[in-house]
Amino acid sequence: MGKIRSLLLICGIIVIFNSCETDFDTIADWEDITVVYCLLNQKDSIHYLKVNKAFLGEGNALVYAQEQDSISYPYSLDAWIEEWTAEGDSLRVAFQFDTTSAFQKEPGMFYYPDQILYKGGPDNWYKIKYIIQPPNDTVGFEKIWFNEDHIFKLKIRNPNTGKIIWSETILVNDFRITEPSTSGQFIKFVENPLYPRTFEWKRAPNDEDGRFRYELNVEFNFREYKNNGDSLDRTLPLTSAVAYPSSGTDLISVSYWDYSFYSTCNSEIPYSDPAVEQTIVKRKSLNINTIVGVAAEEFNLYMQVYEPSTSIVQEKPPYTNVENGIGLFSSRYKNNTTKLLHPESIYDLDIDLKFR
Repeated sequence: MGKIRSLLLICGIIVIFNSCETDFDTIADWEDITVVYCLLNQKDSIHYLKVNKAFLGEGNALVYAQEQDSISYPYSLDAWIEEWTAEGDSLRVAFQFDTTSAFQKEPGMFYYPDQILYKGGPDNWYKIKYIIQPPNDTVGFEKIWFNEDHIFKLKIRNPNTGKIIWSETILVNDFRITEPSTSGQFIKFVENPLYPRTFEWKRAPNDEDGRFRYELNVEFNFREYKNNGDSLDRTLPLTSAVAYPSSGTDLISVSYWDYSFYSTCNSEIPYSDPAVEQTIVKRKSLNINTIVGVAAEEFNLYMQVYEPSTSIVQEKPPYTNVENGIGLFSSRYKNNTTKLLHPESIYDLDIDLKFR
């Protein structure tokens, strides 16, 4: 009898579990989540704002992404930027964004060939920055459109729901590249260096805690002349690096061995197709361009979170500094110095490279 009772109990449990509802929803109820992306640079007169909405649906998300109404609002949002004093107690300037379109987008994950953007900028520039090159000649100027010591607030209003999305950022203050120095016209690479050279710059004055991201890129620009009379300007990347300031110093540096210049030129300049290389009559050195780009703290954190993982843990925590939405509002800045390649370095280039 005990065995019969146990058998009936097991059968009852099986019946109960089999009668449970196994269907369940794989997606949640729709929620309006605004996705924002905007970077400020005080050297730019026009700024662009990307605003989308998050989407979720049954089926393949990549199919949804190809439909414009999946990620774009069907109406225009109200968007503007306010410039406040560093203390945050006085509004100085504000400008509105208007909708525009980016055309000729290449095929990819999201819809193309055009996408909706927001475009805007201040009416007047803030100051002039003169460009001085050796021997202390003013060769041009740049317009600076924002006060780099101020705070900038992005605000977006959905006219249909009244929802306000907002964020704020500081700008990256101007900084100076110290190596190559400003004292000479030329940069000279030697084939057999005893020590590595140093590309060096000062950290941005408002990066007190070393939380900005600094990216160095050095390029060799040259011109090719073809046997049909045409010419082509080419840029050869020499080195790139990400660097951060060390504790106790305002200087940031990256080492570079000169022989890398020659090995890179010899391997990357000639065309792999001999028939194409034979069409080149000669090449002419233009300049060596040293570029240092800086990302403010929020932009740096964003890139650190979403850069490719080198560990077995691929899941990453989301990062956003946008309130009532998700995304990024931050700033970036770039400085560069241009030098002529020294005649001796040009002479030392492999004769097969046809530099004359």
